[in-house]
Amino acid sequence: MLSCGSMKKGEIYKCQDCSFEIQVISECDCDHDEPCQDNQEQCCDFTCCGKPMVRK
Repeated sequence: MLSCGSMKKGEIYKCQDCSFEIQVISECDCDHDEPCQDNQEQCCDFTCCGKPMVRK
């Protein structure tokens, strides 16, 4: 899944089904190797229409 730690400033991500898109304005500053909260595999993940968003 797409996580904030892998997203870079200026990149655009889109939904695989609808026309929704987001652009990264500021990168996260979390430790990319560690989850932000206990019991989570990743810091966060982004989905739309039930599918992971993909880089445009």
